[in-house]
Amino acid sequence: MARRLRRAPRMRLSPGAAISLFVIAFSLPLVGCATPAPIVRLNPRSADVVWVGGRASVQAEKSGLHVATAFEHQDGRTVGLRLEIENGTDARIEVGPEDVTFTSCVDETVASCAPTHGIIDPEQMLAALDVAQSRGAAEAANSQALLGTLVLLSAVGDVASVAGGHAHASTGLRTAATADLMGSDAAARNSAQETIGLRRQLWSDQALRRNTLDPGQGTAGLVYLPIDLRAGYVWLHVRLAGALFQFRFEQVVTQIAMPSTGAQARRF
Repeated sequence: MARRLRRAPRMRLSPGAAISLFVIAFSLPLVGCATPAPIVRLNPRSADVVWVGGRASVQAEKSGLHVATAFEHQDGRTVGLRLEIENGTDARIEVGPEDVTFTSCVDETVASCAPTHGIIDPEQMLAALDVAQSRGAAEAANSQALLGTLVLLSAVGDVASVAGGHAHASTGLRTAATADLMGSDAAARNSAQETIGLRRQLWSDQALRRNTLDPGQGTAGLVYLPIDLRAGYVWLHVRLAGALFQFRFEQVVTQIAMPSTGAQARRF
């Protein structure tokens, strides 16, 4: 008589262990060997450089219009330049991001230059941040509602197990793990919303936006350009009331190397 093959018993994970494995599996794709981003600086190339508050600035004047600019900072994959404009004419003028363009060049020859592009539009960035903030708030509410339901269901199951005399060592672990996950999710989503709020404040208050300048008035703000690591030079063009202002910057890229010794090097 043929012997029946006995099936291997299934391994059952406790609810708490199952949730822990889920969290680990979800986090693994996010873990990697990150490398430092290069540091990018724009140094003005001009015979007349004026230092203001530690910034190397250049300026020009045409037909009563005064324009000055200086490198401000790197912001991720963009660089910010401070731009100041003063209307010294007798007429009212309009100033906005649409009046500012840039050209990236590999070297000092015209043939090495890429097409001229407009700077990053603050209004488009603000609109995108509003959308992201609205979606983030909705996703946070839905996530918390789902996790809150799971906490309640787990708690009800734990109470039923205790009342029915079926409690075991893992009773209550699922409820605790789900509640902890709920708190972590809320903290992460709040942090994301705060980041969006800070970004919105930057584009709303610090970036150069559209202004009407009466005679004698001026305005200032930051203009942001996407970084092209291949560029050796960047030209900033400002066109106001028929006058064209052009400023040349040399782009300096500093690559940051990871430590080559110690436990970190062995890890990678």
